[in-house]
Amino acid sequence: MGLKRREFLQQAGRVLGAIGISDALWLRLGSRYLQALAQPTARKLALLVGVDKYPDSPLHGCVTDVDLQRELLIYRFGFVPSDILTLTDAQATRDNIETAFVTHLSEQAKPGDVVVFHFSGCGSRVSLGESPGIMQNSLVPADDVLPLLANRAVNDILEETLLLLVRELATENAIAILDTSYPYPGFRKNGNFRIRSRPRPTVGQPGLAELTFAEDLRSRPNLRPDATVLAAGANSQLAAEQEWNGFTAGLFTYALTQTLWWATPASSFSVCFSRAAGTVEKIAGLSQQPQIRHHDLTAAPTVNFSNLMLNSPASDGAVTALEDGGKTVHLWLGGLSPGVLECSGGSVFALDSSAGDLLLLRGRTGLSAKAQVLEKPSRTEGQLTVGQLVREEIRVLPRNIGLTVALDSGLERIERVDATSAFATVPQVAVVGSEQPADCRFGRVPETTLVETVSPHEPALSQRRYGLFSLAQMLIPDTQGDGGEAVKVAVQRLTPQLKALQAGKLLRLTVNEGSSRLKVRAVLATLAPQARALAQREPVRAGGDYRLEPLSGESEKSANAHILSMSKSSRSLCILYNDSDRPVYFAVFCSDSAGRLSVFGTEGKDSVAGMSGPIAPGENLTVPAAGAILFEGFANGWAVSGPIGLAETMIIFSESPFAQTLAAIEAEMQQTRDALPIRVLLNPLNVARAVLEDLHAASIPGVQKVGISTDDLALDVNVWATLSFVYRVV
Repeated sequence: MGLKRREFLQQAGRVLGAIGISDALWLRLGSRYLQALAQPTARKLALLVGVDKYPDSPLHGCVTDVDLQRELLIYRFGFVPSDILTLTDAQATRDNIETAFVTHLSEQAKPGDVVVFHFSGCGSRVSLGESPGIMQNSLVPADDVLPLLANRAVNDILEETLLLLVRELATENAIAILDTSYPYPGFRKNGNFRIRSRPRPTVGQPGLAELTFAEDLRSRPNLRPDATVLAAGANSQLAAEQEWNGFTAGLFTYALTQTLWWATPASSFSVCFSRAAGTVEKIAGLSQQPQIRHHDLTAAPTVNFSNLMLNSPASDGAVTALEDGGKTVHLWLGGLSPGVLECSGGSVFALDSSAGDLLLLRGRTGLSAKAQVLEKPSRTEGQLTVGQLVREEIRVLPRNIGLTVALDSGLERIERVDATSAFATVPQVAVVGSEQPADCRFGRVPETTLVETVSPHEPALSQRRYGLFSLAQMLIPDTQGDGGEAVKVAVQRLTPQLKALQAGKLLRLTVNEGSSRLKVRAVLATLAPQARALAQREPVRAGGDYRLEPLSGESEKSANAHILSMSKSSRSLCILYNDSDRPVYFAVFCSDSAGRLSVFGTEGKDSVAGMSGPIAPGENLTVPAAGAILFEGFANGWAVSGPIGLAETMIIFSESPFAQTLAAIEAEMQQTRDALPIRVLLNPLNVARAVLEDLHAASIPGVQKVGISTDDLALDVNVWATLSFVYRVV
């Protein structure tokens, strides 16, 4: 069944080296953020700024970003509410922001204190009067002004001014988080995303008051040599916000705060930040890649990072209010993924307390929810309090979860009518307008070479091609059709891809690394061109204490690798561990950038029987190769293939066999040409539904014990764990 743990540890230590995804320098810089947030005795100060109501460029998610950060800091990291100052919309003028930074942060922070500054809003670029060709990044306050020919001054805050303010602080435990972007691409929206850049060409320069303030800061003697900034994207990239079901938020802020809700003392910041960056890239593609910026990368760390201790357990949210004598509870659910949050009606949460109270979700508005306390005979009054953390206990999902397709705004009226009619014939696929929340988009494929055109920019009807796009307007590989294809024919052609995308959506709804208590682990490793471990995943609540060595020197050279990458020439495998005291079953799926879903086995190419056997307690095995010859040659592992772009490997563990899943796989599958036990699924939707039904069947005893009754799928987080690796195929 594979190598024993001790044997594998010895072998992995010699051959694979370390677990992780970024170099040691990046790790220690990022760890400063978690270390600072978790300081048990230091005072913790925060200034959170969000601007939606700009005069000519309104946004919709920046105030939500402030809420996301505020709830995280208070309930997860122990900030005192009175030590958090928020400036939103009309309050967030240039003068107010800079004055608040000085009075609330600079004048109060002492050595060892914690300081967090967050800005969500528009960014821009301005020129310096003495150097017109040199552009500087700037943050746009609420009192933005339009420069005039006679007076080119704008009211922006220079990014340099902000960094000087951070460097002037008396504490080294300071971090700035900027969910904004600077260049204006010529359009305010990109697919389903609204861009956080000032929507006009840069013609202004900083005002005299801003330049004077920056110069004064620059001349101060006690500036620290560095300032750490978490940025939503690179300087030349776009930062975006997205509408979800009931709320709008910045892609970066939502991903980062969601990840930090279930960070643990053992979590490295490199892993947390990489997962947040991966979440953003899965949604926005290469147009937005979060960055850590640091001015002095040679400076020695000034904080002891080895004593990272969060002051609360990993959580999915917190109690924010009580009513009806404590029978109804208000919750903030910032730790749940958007997909799970949208489908969470009827789910059960548990309080992180010895009382073990259970809460039945009754309604949700955005990230806030109401829950009913499930009565217990032994329960005494007064146990519920505001601030108590909650964790997922029973995940309830509808059986009829479908796929939502947005029709691109570039389609003509007749095309939209035909598309709506055609999609209506595809089961469980709903069509919405261009700006509404969706899973993907349907539209025309841009033409670069046309034989016949109506105009230089408009292809003839006979030449138009259609395809599926990501929410960021990136063409999904292998979905474009031939020229002259009718809309209805295109939708019929795309039906298999739509089912594959829906299947991937269903499987991702099982990811529960933050809530599962099943003691399992998975390692993603490469055998060629280099034998090394890339990353490890395990449920954060499982109580595991196992970690591999720090990153090797070779790995430390890739400081900017915020997300896992594997070349198409790589050969890879997964190593699955059962650290529990009972057998566990598994299923391994991989989804490529085109949405195709593959399933991995462990034995011969003509069988997926490896899925039918459990992993014994304390044992491990490799997928798809046999563990006994793990490092002998490169004949094992799977060849990374598929289109260039993001891919995902999901490992699903369960205490019960995957009976329905195995039956669905055997019923319809396609064998690949590679002599490996890897199968591309012909009907992935049937398989994904079977996985959910298997997890539901495994959860019946726990659900009955809780005492709820539902016709939906009810999944007990104690009996399954889905771990996900997202990586870029290059």
